[in-house]
Amino acid sequence: MGFLSTKVVAGMLATSVVAGGVMFTGGNTIDDVKLQLEELKNKVVQYEAGENSLLSKIGIIKADASEKIKDANGKIVDAKTKIKDLEAEKQYLIKQTDNLKTEIQQLESDNSELKEDLDSANQTIEEKQAELEAKQAELDSISTELEATKSELAQLQVDYDNLVAENNSNKEEISRLEAEVKQANNKVEELGETSAEVEEATSDKEPMTEEELNEIGTEVTPDVFDAELVVQKLNLTYIQNGQSEEFQAEHPDLVINEGDRVWRVKNDNDFKVYVEWQFAGGGTSGEIVANPSQTFYMTGQGGTMIIKWQDENGEWQQVVKAGA
Repeated sequence: MGFLSTKVVAGMLATSVVAGGVMFTGGNTIDDVKLQLEELKNKVVQYEAGENSLLSKIGIIKADASEKIKDANGKIVDAKTKIKDLEAEKQYLIKQTDNLKTEIQQLESDNSELKEDLDSANQTIEEKQAELEAKQAELDSISTELEATKSELAQLQVDYDNLVAENNSNKEEISRLEAEVKQANNKVEELGETSAEVEEATSDKEPMTEEELNEIGTEVTPDVFDAELVVQKLNLTYIQNGQSEEFQAEHPDLVINEGDRVWRVKNDNDFKVYVEWQFAGGGTSGEIVANPSQTFYMTGQGGTMIIKWQDENGEWQQVVKAGA
């Protein structure tokens, strides 16, 4: 809409007066229109400033939301990696505990047999003591028999002392094994507490949902990482020069005895993996925790080796490798 200039208004006034003597009365209307247009201009400027401010805040919210989701995803991956490590170590300790329990049962059985032998030896000593007393009565007339009896008694005393010493040694070994079992049980309990702490620390770490993002009229990336960590395939290598001085110098932390075969498990995962190994055909077996990168273990014999581990779905996978 255009505006009337001052000259036009003056002309109209002059014309009105000349034509009929009528006075112009539209001045207030023009002033009202000018005032409304000025207010409208101010409102348009304010609306534009408000839109710019709103767009700026939406951009800040999007950037902040993306950063928080990236941070949450990193924490979720770290927590799952830690859980994988703890699960591998837990499986290893459980297996070691079972092995120690089996050894304790065998030692208890051996100890029971030794106690029976000790009772029998005590009975023998009592019998010999009675025989000694009988021989003592014949001391004056049978000095030769006396010397033989003393020699026999001394030998019996040596046997008795050996049995007592062996029995004491067995008691000490049983006490040591009981302490190791108690320590292993404490470690398992600590792992249980650590697993519970990890579960509690990550239970409320949920990223924003898609509906929440849509409500502010924007999309936020990346998506929340909620998949299981994929367990990459392990590789097994027989170290041909495991007995060489060069190899042992490169790995001073390994205790390699003469005749040992050295095996290497390569783990390309970022977390530890519980591994069970066994010679083909049901031979010697054992278990290790494969650290990220590589882990070595030794066997006293050669042959075809099989290692097994569980993938992210809990299914057992295996690799077979021949060794000298």
